[in-house]
Amino acid sequence: MSNANIHGIDHNNSNNGDNADVTRHYEYDLNSGESIYSKFSYKGDPLKQSVISFIKETLCPFFTFKSFSFVVIVINIVLYIVTLCVHGLDGFFMYFDFLPPHSTTLRQFGCLNGYLMRQNPAQFYRWITHNFLHAGFAHVFSNCFCILFFGTMLEYLIGTWRYILIYFLSGILGGLFSVLIKPGVSSVGASICCYGAIAAILGFDLVNWNHITTIYGTQNKCQILMIPIFAIIFILPLQFTPFGNSPVSLNERINIFGHLGGLIFGLLLSFFIIKPKEAGFSHKIYVIVGISCCGIFTLTGFLCFYLMNKYMGTII
Repeated sequence: MSNANIHGIDHNNSNNGDNADVTRHYEYDLNSGESIYSKFSYKGDPLKQSVISFIKETLCPFFTFKSFSFVVIVINIVLYIVTLCVHGLDGFFMYFDFLPPHSTTLRQFGCLNGYLMRQNPAQFYRWITHNFLHAGFAHVFSNCFCILFFGTMLEYLIGTWRYILIYFLSGILGGLFSVLIKPGVSSVGASICCYGAIAAILGFDLVNWNHITTIYGTQNKCQILMIPIFAIIFILPLQFTPFGNSPVSLNERINIFGHLGGLIFGLLLSFFIIKPKEAGFSHKIYVIVGISCCGIFTLTGFLCFYLMNKYMGTII
């Protein structure tokens, strides 16, 4: 799921043999009284459940072909195939990645690079396009799998349009966070948005803390919080590697600053974009914190990026 540096709504489900049809509602309806997992669990004879149904229920119970998550996955895969065809594979980086598109192709198609965007402000589209490009087969596969698992879950919980806002805004703000720190590094990948989605699930749990047991069908609130926290704890350390005399240093092939930005702003955006099941004083605090932090960073971040000479360096 790494955001790699460039080499440097309603529908029915037949439940597979079960006669009971299940209606999916984007977004989750608290009044239904049914948890999100039990709602889509297989209710027929376990011996008759197909392998495909079992895999879907286990890995991506909220997936649907009509979801925005599926559209994003298709776009990612199609663009990856296209980038392989334009200038072919990058011979040098074939030693590091399987089927890596040429760096020139990724740059032409809109990778994230602070110097490029500063020297030509018309290339502002790079704030978005870099989220749909990938540097190798494993890169696009891991990101699409993350969208399939976490993205579909978040989309079901909060609704398609709120999910779209969080997905794109976390990608833009996470990218801004990245180029403010390392403006000359070119990077691509949907993982900034993926981290935003993971953090937004955590934000959903915090915003709806009083109803979390009803939503997930468990009495252990801490167990639910560990779903996104577990992913963050076990994924982020993989992006660090021992180097030289330093006990921990950044892996230069992973845009960890983009990932951290996606996590931070995915959480903050969820505070005021996600609609709580029950509004209260605590939610007002979340809204104030989320809007204030995102607003201040967006204003100061873009002003600094487009006005300070620091970000007018040499393109690499």
